[in-house]
Amino acid sequence: MSGGKIISNGFSVYTNPMGGYVEFYTRGKFRRWKAKIKPPGPFWTHILFTWTLKDGLKVYINGTINNSDAVGDESQNYGDAYTDLVIGTGNSQFNGRYVTGAFDEFVIWERALSPMEIWLYYKAATGDDVVFPPTTESPTYIRTTTDAIGLQTVTSPSHPVLSNLSKDVASAEAAATMPVMSYLHSLPFSLPNKTIPQDSAHNLTQSLLNSVDEVMSSSVWKDDEEWTPVVSGLIDTVDKVMVHMVSKLQSNPDMPVTIGGKSYVADYSLTKIPQNYDLSAYRFPTQGKNYISVPGEAFAMQTQTTIVGLFYHNMHNYYKQISPLRTRINEAVEFKDYKIQVASYLISLKVEPSPALSINLSTEPLIRIVLTHQLSKEQQLQASNQSNKVFLYCAFLDYSSKEGVWSNKGCMRTGGNLSYSICVCNHLTNFAILMQVVPVELTKSHQVALSTITYVGCSISIFCLAITLVTFAVLSSVSTIRNQRYHIHANLSFAILVAQILLLISFRFEPGTMPCKVMAVLLHFFFLCAFAWMLVEGLHLYSMVVKVFGSEGSKHFYYYGIGWGSPLVICVVSMTSSLGSYGEVGNCWLSLQNGAIWAFVAPALFVIMVNIGILIAVTRIISRISAENYKVHGDANSVKLTAKAVAVLLPILGISWIFGVLAVNDHSLLFQYMFAAFNSLQGFFIFLFHCLLNSEVRAAFKHKTKVWSLTSSSIRNINVKPFNSDIMNGNKGGVSPTKMHTWDKSTNSANRIDLSAV
Repeated sequence: MSGGKIISNGFSVYTNPMGGYVEFYTRGKFRRWKAKIKPPGPFWTHILFTWTLKDGLKVYINGTINNSDAVGDESQNYGDAYTDLVIGTGNSQFNGRYVTGAFDEFVIWERALSPMEIWLYYKAATGDDVVFPPTTESPTYIRTTTDAIGLQTVTSPSHPVLSNLSKDVASAEAAATMPVMSYLHSLPFSLPNKTIPQDSAHNLTQSLLNSVDEVMSSSVWKDDEEWTPVVSGLIDTVDKVMVHMVSKLQSNPDMPVTIGGKSYVADYSLTKIPQNYDLSAYRFPTQGKNYISVPGEAFAMQTQTTIVGLFYHNMHNYYKQISPLRTRINEAVEFKDYKIQVASYLISLKVEPSPALSINLSTEPLIRIVLTHQLSKEQQLQASNQSNKVFLYCAFLDYSSKEGVWSNKGCMRTGGNLSYSICVCNHLTNFAILMQVVPVELTKSHQVALSTITYVGCSISIFCLAITLVTFAVLSSVSTIRNQRYHIHANLSFAILVAQILLLISFRFEPGTMPCKVMAVLLHFFFLCAFAWMLVEGLHLYSMVVKVFGSEGSKHFYYYGIGWGSPLVICVVSMTSSLGSYGEVGNCWLSLQNGAIWAFVAPALFVIMVNIGILIAVTRIISRISAENYKVHGDANSVKLTAKAVAVLLPILGISWIFGVLAVNDHSLLFQYMFAAFNSLQGFFIFLFHCLLNSEVRAAFKHKTKVWSLTSSSIRNINVKPFNSDIMNGNKGGVSPTKMHTWDKSTNSANRIDLSAV
């Protein structure tokens, strides 16, 4: 070692039928790493070892790690003094530069071979020609970047390697850069046409599934729609290899023979059942919530029967974007614009000879499949959203056209919920549950009607709110209007006015554009402000009627902080965390897909619930006061007066927005119309109840008109008495049936609730 860089290094590989080891040397500090190895048997074997200063020496046999030495030790002997490369059998100290014994042939690579390349060499070793099918597509190459050295060795002369792979470097390079699809065509190699012992079958199955895992873990694999045929082809290949393997599995004339196990790719079971064996039923896997079962009466035991079961752990992750047009599911094609995704594990069962099953799905015997759904958080949100319809299909991979296509022919979903599905089928293959989420859409006539109501209602509200603001501004010099209640009304009216103007303008922008994103942010802010001022209306009403919190001046600062400050904070936080959720899909509003909409829904629901509580408390007090008025004045209209109070308070408290929560699907069409009408006309109701029909506003306007009249007539000598709306209304004593008084303990004076607007 010099400055962290290896000046020279060397390695030694020794092996014989009994075992061997791999050594790695570095010069400079004279260190040695050594790991023992044991070849799996008298077969073609691939030995790969890697070394880094951090991880030490690691040795892989046929793609699976076999042994390692992470520490190493100091050594003055780092190999042959004249060569760094030593390959031999360990039988003699003179075997340093040539191959004898167990090594028939070797090829040295300066990179790691991929699992597919290992299988190609294994195929060649078993005597099969390697065929690279022609392809017109641009090839996708498998590349590896591991710093490693690989040795391909044949440890038995009974399986000669074809010369076109063992001696021709060009062929080796072709294998290294072979297209994935070509690999899938060549992978189902023919195993030797002889009986396979159980241990060998188990090892071969593990090696196959480990290689599949390596292939699927490669960086070139993606989970988009273009790669689903490749994944389906790989699944078909695994099935064919396993079926061939079980057919050659060493059998027992009296008892079934079963080998099974687990790997990262799948759980598997290979079973060979002797002729005339009494098989009551078969289930795979034997335990767990996911399984596939075949009734005993479906088995024809006149001949030997083979069964292959595979339960894939991760294959469903590669089927997230399936076009309905690329399936044979007629129900899904009706909603061709909405992608399909696999919602469960994949399970496969192959029986030879095929079991005798019912053609009719309503009679037995049938295959029974139970699969739990494996949904991401986003998929769970989509499925549980009541504004979406969820379609679940029991489907299988149909290879009748040589390319795996999802179909549901001969399968039917008979039970389950959003967590699991129960299916029955009249055939065997690879099965899974497919899910298609379709948003509920109103008919064209309802869409036009709701849009018309929104446009007309918002236009009326905008006009009425503008008049309300002008009225409050003109009458601001009158003492009865110049108080905190009308300041709150004015701020609420301004927030709703701007929000509804922006809403009408936003319909003209295209989603995904910058103007649409800006409009979405502004809409979010001003609608939050509208709800914040509705909350202020509720809090002020509570402090005036139910409980005194202090003077108006002390609350002025807090009200403005709630009305304009809290929406600003929420918008800034929302924009910082998910700016991409504004104005991207559907309209210039918050995204419904990733949960960003809760930045509006959560505060709105909070305001609605608080104001409902305040409305209930105020209504109880008004009812009690009405009952007392009846005792004192004989007024029998207490129920009518309470109803008037609720009608006056609803527009400023925003309770009508609760219809938006109820209008979540096509079964609540009435609530959608109520929501569109009441909320688009919120500004109109504010103008009607709190401006046009409000006794204080009308009295103030009369007073202002009289002042203008006197001023215009230049009558200066008339003594205009201080304005008092009660005196001008003729209420010199007692309590008007339309005005309620509560006692303000902090000011020792009466607070009046004006209900004369209705």
